[in-house]
Amino acid sequence: MQIKKSILCFGIATSFLSAAYSQESPVLEKLQTEVTNLIHLAKYSVVTIAAKTSHSYTVEDDAGILSLFKENRKAKKDKLWKVGSGIIYDSNGYIITRSSYLADFEAIEVKLYNNQKYEAEYIGTDETTGLALLKIASGLVEPPKMGDSSELSLYSLVMVLGNSMGISPFASFGLISGYTPENILILSAPINPGNIGGPVFNLKGEIVGIVTAQVETDVSFSRPAFMDYSHQNSLALPINQVRQIIDKIIKMNDENKGLLGVELYPDSLKNNKLILKSVIPGSPADRVGLKKGDQLLKYNEVDLNNNEHIGKLIEETKPGTSVSINFIRDNRSLNVFPCLDKKWPESFNPRKPQSLNPMPLNQNDAASIQFPVIFSPSKFRQLNSRMIQMENEIRSLKIQLQKQQ
Repeated sequence: MQIKKSILCFGIATSFLSAAYSQESPVLEKLQTEVTNLIHLAKYSVVTIAAKTSHSYTVEDDAGILSLFKENRKAKKDKLWKVGSGIIYDSNGYIITRSSYLADFEAIEVKLYNNQKYEAEYIGTDETTGLALLKIASGLVEPPKMGDSSELSLYSLVMVLGNSMGISPFASFGLISGYTPENILILSAPINPGNIGGPVFNLKGEIVGIVTAQVETDVSFSRPAFMDYSHQNSLALPINQVRQIIDKIIKMNDENKGLLGVELYPDSLKNNKLILKSVIPGSPADRVGLKKGDQLLKYNEVDLNNNEHIGKLIEETKPGTSVSINFIRDNRSLNVFPCLDKKWPESFNPRKPQSLNPMPLNQNDAASIQFPVIFSPSKFRQLNSRMIQMENEIRSLKIQLQKQQ
């Protein structure tokens, strides 16, 4: 009897559930509509960044086992494209992305949501954050809506858009699960390859951050890591911090002020002399040989009055202009003709990003390698040791073969 009652209750519950699922759900349909509208609203701010690079390598001329005993190698060079995400920053065509996509680039292409492609000018990188600034010559870009990241609260729902595996826009949702000591957002949202540099949106469709890194953990052979392309946690810079950095860079880019690269003693005028306190390495002053202790007299034949005077003269000179500097060193009057650089914020680097150094192959350095997610550190050291052993064995076989010949 008890079994019959249980069967009857189960049948009734099943009937109710079936009826509920068969009916329309206005709440879920409204949620679906709101999510779709949010993605369509936000997608116009997302761009795909493609950086063209070259990859050099060598191949064996000999095939099969003969390649183990001969060293006939041929150099080859292939063209590669690194693809990632970025955002439109303003209507002037400025684009923000991550500098990691641009290492050793030869050309940069920006593709908008409508598949229009533009060649991008590289402005430079803020080295404290890794944010790179590009510019495209397009009057058709629409500036995004910027939010206020200070209004974000813990566990706020956010959306991440970007280019993942060639799919753009690729959307994922998550929560703000915390902050780092540097006030960087910690997101519990799935991040895929290519999402780095993409925007983080609030539910109003406003940009509140930019994804800068994935949070990875060490992975062993206990699970198929080679099948796991996504990471459940990531870091994002708050948009308020991004805007402070980027606005300053854009302002200085538009002002186009000159830079000599020197620092003067603040009390130089006590002796009616402008004495160099230091010279920035690699600056125009450094390139022409100016040194600490040099006494500056004239700038483009203009007598120098004080620190502010020479600073104003330098900033008013267009970058790329050669100027004359008259100075005294060891009681000798000398002249140099530096070509001024452009003045940027201290943390900004206008030079092309460089790729990381190759991974070390000797056994002593193996412990310091950033291991790929497929291998655990101990397994990697075993494989690396075995590879070195095999190389030694092959080298020994080559020597024996040469002796026999």
